[in-house]
Amino acid sequence: MFHYKKKRIMKKYVNIILVILTFTLAVSCSDDFLNEPPLDRITENDVWNDKNLMDAYLFKIYDRMPWDYLEDFSAGGFGSHRDGLSDLARGTYSWTQLNNQFRPGNWGTANNTWPLDWWGYDIIWKINYSIENIELAPINVLTVDERNERLGELHFMRAYSYFALVKRYGGVPIILNAQNPETTPEDAYYPSRNTEKEVYDQVLSDAQAAFDLLPNRWSSQKGRAPKWAAKSLESRAALFAASIAKYGTVQLDGLVGIPNSEADAYYQLSLSASQKIISDAGYTLFNKYPNASDNYANLFLDETDDETIFSKVWIPFEKGHSYDLHNVPYSYRVDWSGSMSPTKQLLDSYEMLGTGLLPNEAGSGYDENNPFENRDPRLKGTLLTNNDIFQGLPVELWYATETGGVIDTERGTGVGKDGIGIHPDATKTGFYVRKHLQDGGAPLFITEYYSGTNCILFRLGEIYLNAAEAAIELGIEGSARDYIEPIRTRAGLQQNLRLDTYSGNELRDRIRNERKLEMAFEDHRYWDVKRWRIAAEKLSIQVEGLKTLRSIDGFGNETFTYETFNAEAEKMNFAERHYYLPIGQGRINNNNKLKENPGY
Repeated sequence: MFHYKKKRIMKKYVNIILVILTFTLAVSCSDDFLNEPPLDRITENDVWNDKNLMDAYLFKIYDRMPWDYLEDFSAGGFGSHRDGLSDLARGTYSWTQLNNQFRPGNWGTANNTWPLDWWGYDIIWKINYSIENIELAPINVLTVDERNERLGELHFMRAYSYFALVKRYGGVPIILNAQNPETTPEDAYYPSRNTEKEVYDQVLSDAQAAFDLLPNRWSSQKGRAPKWAAKSLESRAALFAASIAKYGTVQLDGLVGIPNSEADAYYQLSLSASQKIISDAGYTLFNKYPNASDNYANLFLDETDDETIFSKVWIPFEKGHSYDLHNVPYSYRVDWSGSMSPTKQLLDSYEMLGTGLLPNEAGSGYDENNPFENRDPRLKGTLLTNNDIFQGLPVELWYATETGGVIDTERGTGVGKDGIGIHPDATKTGFYVRKHLQDGGAPLFITEYYSGTNCILFRLGEIYLNAAEAAIELGIEGSARDYIEPIRTRAGLQQNLRLDTYSGNELRDRIRNERKLEMAFEDHRYWDVKRWRIAAEKLSIQVEGLKTLRSIDGFGNETFTYETFNAEAEKMNFAERHYYLPIGQGRINNNNKLKENPGY
């Protein structure tokens, strides 16, 4: 169950050469490389005695890691990116598994499908196999530093792989060697699940090993993890473990859940890791543009190294993804469009610029006739709202036009070119996502696999938020305010930058809201509400949208009015059992030592 035989991995070694020829992370070309033996003479021994071949094998592991939230989602008919599982957005396409199974809560052991499910032991086998071989690499192939750097990458990827598993399933089997069906004892070949705590501790152990081995920065090759990526994973994973310990419940003798007594130690570990990154790593919050909304949007487009700690590199036209194709407003489409329709609940989470209060708080200054004005600038950096200029043209979101008391809902005359009802692929809530989309002076019409926006996996903004959350959970409110203030300042907020009017759980909840907004559509929200054990509340809601009605008076002047409406026919439903994914009967049939998670 947990192995890939060597003959399957190597596939007569031809695939390794294909990786070198096609994988576009930077493998250097040289005369020596061009003089490699012909394909039918490459052996497994050659791979581990040639740095370029070795790196190509590692780069393929990078490419298979479960960390990209921009890549395509077509597998299994899911029909959206993973944030479509959260309260940030609903899926737009009615036929998808997302809308028909996952959001209504109609799923269980038969629905173990990507992008939610990931049982990545094939990747872990390759990582373990690579560690065993690179540890034996002779000095004439890899210098000591080169060997340590590659071992650091592998420990980082193994840590991330087990983190991807534990946040889905709780405890899983920990396997730290490349199993071989001919030599591995049966008990080790079909292992039982480790406890959730043991898996988190393994993640943190591998992350520390990676930090000790990796370089501060890679001098030339983008897409390779530096040591600060490993420390960032420690910051994140320890925060997850702390939350599970504080808010979760231990079941199945610890296969799921972590004892409450462990919470503070994990919070402190997360805080210490975050503090070290902030003070020692040399990253700064991106702050290049005077307009705060544009600055936030361009943080994800400019691909600078000031805030970004680690990202997956995509190359337009050569090795790209299709995020733009799937998410642009309807009239900008080549095919598909707007796969995620952001919710009014997300819109209502952005505070008022003049008061620092949320729209539903007394005295906030919210104007329902101008719902997008005087708001947290990140709103316009994250969402496309009515008449926003995108790719040189206004986004038209009205569902109808009223003239002289007559309401026109016809396409071409009454409905805006991107509005509700213009097409089944248009927004279902009255907004679109802006974040991660390429902008320009005219429609770009980016086709399938031609998006080149890098996928940021760790950035300094998250580290400040991790530190603020760990501090407030430890009762260190002053430190929590110290860490949240730079995020709010960079966002362009003007009031209550340190959240001084809140304390205790109210301050904790505002810090959580800050995380929701700052990290929106970066594949955090679904996992965050689960680890805080509030998903049964936050993901069991009636999703709302905002209808825009255009009115034209006798002089041709336009005005707009807005109406809240229920934007999903069926409420979202998150059951208690969904805090953990099912192991699945197929896996249990393959290894009867695996126990199923509660409720399945």
